[in-house]
Amino acid sequence: MEKRINIPNTLSGIRILTIPAIVLLIIYSTTGNYPVLITVYFFSFLLDFFDGYLARKLSQETELGKILDPVADKLMVFCIVVALVIKADFPLWLALLIIIRDLVLLGASIIIFRGKHTIKASILIGKITFALLGILLMVYIVDLSVYVDLEILKRFFIVLSFSFLAWSWVEYYKIYKSEKNA
Repeated sequence: MEKRINIPNTLSGIRILTIPAIVLLIIYSTTGNYPVLITVYFFSFLLDFFDGYLARKLSQETELGKILDPVADKLMVFCIVVALVIKADFPLWLALLIIIRDLVLLGASIIIFRGKHTIKASILIGKITFALLGILLMVYIVDLSVYVDLEILKRFFIVLSFSFLAWSWVEYYKIYKSEKNA
């Protein structure tokens, strides 16, 4: 029997708990709380790296972790994207693509793995896409400062993130078709 409460799963749980703080700090961002926002976001982003790294390094990969980590990823991206659409100039069309993609992935996963007692780990393109989205969100968060203008960097990461989102759609669709036909 695998141990469900371990260091990697705890880190994923902590990451989920940071989401409301990040969202509130974005919505009510001021020059006073800006350093706290950057610190909490960066801390949460690092937790994502460490939960996966430690799960592999300590041989603590669990079925719960395979669910908790991507749920934390999607919940974090969803909430921060919504906050940035409200507070900043985050493109609504990109926000909708991100949210729809994640909802479709969730629905497809439920359809494919319903009743099965195994969960597949994320694919590489999904991990890269999440990392790029994390960087894009960081650029937007840094750009909240009145002293910073990252317009060119925002445009670059919008294009890059969109490209990887599209690529991940294709790859996940291939997996869905393959699993559905199996």
